[in-house]
Amino acid sequence: MNTSSLQNQTSPAVALAALLSITAAFWAPAAQAQEECALRVAGGPTGKVYEQIVKDMRSVCGATVALCSVATAGGAQNLQMLSSNEADLGLVQIDLLQKLKDSDANISMLKAVVPLHANLLHVIALTDGSTVDIKRVPLTNAVVPFTGRKVALRKFTELRGMTVALVGSAQLTAQMMEAQLQYRLRFVPADSDDQAVAMLKNGDVQAIFTLAGWPMPMLGRLRADSGLTLVDFDIPAWAPYKAVRRNYPSLNALNLPMLAVPNLLVSRSFKPTGTQGQLVSALQDCLGKQLDELKDGRFQAAWKEIADFGDTQGWARWQPAAAEVRKAAAK
Repeated sequence: MNTSSLQNQTSPAVALAALLSITAAFWAPAAQAQEECALRVAGGPTGKVYEQIVKDMRSVCGATVALCSVATAGGAQNLQMLSSNEADLGLVQIDLLQKLKDSDANISMLKAVVPLHANLLHVIALTDGSTVDIKRVPLTNAVVPFTGRKVALRKFTELRGMTVALVGSAQLTAQMMEAQLQYRLRFVPADSDDQAVAMLKNGDVQAIFTLAGWPMPMLGRLRADSGLTLVDFDIPAWAPYKAVRRNYPSLNALNLPMLAVPNLLVSRSFKPTGTQGQLVSALQDCLGKQLDELKDGRFQAAWKEIADFGDTQGWARWQPAAAEVRKAAAK
């Protein structure tokens, strides 16, 4: 199996190449014909929080603006689809926006419609530990007897030198983390959480990095006897990341330190007075009016994380036509 350490490979060109790799792996299902709609929203994989967020938006604002969800591999592919006009809106992490803005003018021109929840870095390992440092016989690849040692990973700082499976947008986030931490991590891409878990159980990797809002549905269905455990993020966070604590009681993970990265709903840079621009403004207005219902009703718990509807993490905010007129008049 091919592995690659992405240490120091965080230039916009390299990050864009990784983005295209993620996109290619998922492009066929994402490019299928979508139902007729006014705005196409690039969400995420089936069963993850991104997909559920789009469903919630359709539930409360679908009567105002006809939305359709475009299934993707996640935020990295969402950016590619926005850049290539395959989607009108998309859910994206702020770290990916900041990293890729200099690689693509279309990405730098995206506008933040509303702030969303944070994606959490879920670091998954085997409860009983993984075997590392196994020696193999040249040519035959047979295992040399009595080699290798067992490591039970419980803290992020114990990952130095390990091989990690990366799911979806974690392929880009991990590059930025490795450049910051210099942990000499070796990375292997995985097409899905299920594939990454199979790689972990097979001994191909010692940990998994996967990004999702809380609670991550797949982990919520697991039990303590699943053989999987969540690893504590035991180092300080750095901008644009934040340190949070969450619970996964079914995995005996309580008050678990985790790394969080804020999400935004972003739009292509439409003309505010045009048809598409007016639809984006209508959706922005609707979500603002329905935010309390999204927080209090039977919707994804991630909506409760939005404390300030105007906080777009420093990214340029979508301005409705009336606001654009006022801004021009003030000059």
